[in-house]
Amino acid sequence: MHGLRTLPAIALLLICLPLASCRRAETPRPDSAASQPAYELRKTFGAGPVTFTIELSSPTITTADSLKCRMTLSVAQGYEADFPDVTFPDDVPGSILTDYQEHTVTENDRRTITRDYELEPEYEGKLTLPKLEVFSHRTGEIKEEVLETEPIEVTVKASRETPGDLELKGVRGLVTVEQMAAQERRAWPRVLAGCGALAAIVAGILYLARRPRRAPPPPPPHETALRRLRELADRGLSADLIEPFFVDVTGIVRDYIEQAFGVRAPEQTTEEFLAQMVTSPSVARHRAVLEPFLVAADEVKFACMRPDVAAMRRAFETAETFVIQSSGAAANPRPGSVPCAVEGGS
Repeated sequence: MHGLRTLPAIALLLICLPLASCRRAETPRPDSAASQPAYELRKTFGAGPVTFTIELSSPTITTADSLKCRMTLSVAQGYEADFPDVTFPDDVPGSILTDYQEHTVTENDRRTITRDYELEPEYEGKLTLPKLEVFSHRTGEIKEEVLETEPIEVTVKASRETPGDLELKGVRGLVTVEQMAAQERRAWPRVLAGCGALAAIVAGILYLARRPRRAPPPPPPHETALRRLRELADRGLSADLIEPFFVDVTGIVRDYIEQAFGVRAPEQTTEEFLAQMVTSPSVARHRAVLEPFLVAADEVKFACMRPDVAAMRRAFETAETFVIQSSGAAANPRPGSVPCAVEGGS
């Protein structure tokens, strides 16, 4: 008897199972693409390794509608960027934040951060998304680039109430304290990264400020020689300065030859210098000019010869011409040349 009583129950169970399975098979699965809101307004800023996109469900809404706003930051591999923070309603007056979601996806060597906001207008007029700044830099570098967006306005119109609109509706989901705390926790890594970047910048500035600076290279030998000749010319010419003049002008020429051509002219006599001149072709081709110049200077210094001012001027011009021609500086003569100063001194 007990087995006969259980037969109807088993039969009923066998009948209900196919019906239940059929209902489950007929129930459509939620389509993630269909659940996403459509965005009528889309603006993308930047076209390089860092781009920032703002999408709005509509540029015009009513006071009874909600506004869907999506912000997407796309960063290529090898770069770092900070997502600009927007505070509601401080940055977007006249709006109430009713939903917030954040998603991060890495695909094809790009990291994409998406933030979805749902806003409800408080009154008719304009909702303005402010201009935002996206700071980015190459990984491991300090220099930052700034990507700026432009303000976007949304027109809010007064809704036309119908009897159905006046019925009480359930309270829509607001951003909870837990969600706000979670957003703050997500912000801490960015704050710490910003502090680290600031510390790196300060350390770099201190390093650049304290590192030893390289001394500027010395001027070319011919510039030094011409400067010394100008200083000699500024002292003028007089009968009392004939011997010091010849000592200085020959010393300038000898120092120039040693610095420019490596011939140790200052330590040699005129005979020794003329004999060694053949080792430096650049100097040897000026022998016809240098030999009488040096011999005349030796006669003044050692034989007590008393040349006139014209001879001094010729010696000066010989020294200057030799420096200019042997250095190749004749193509760029300097204004206010030295011979003018000598003639003024005479």
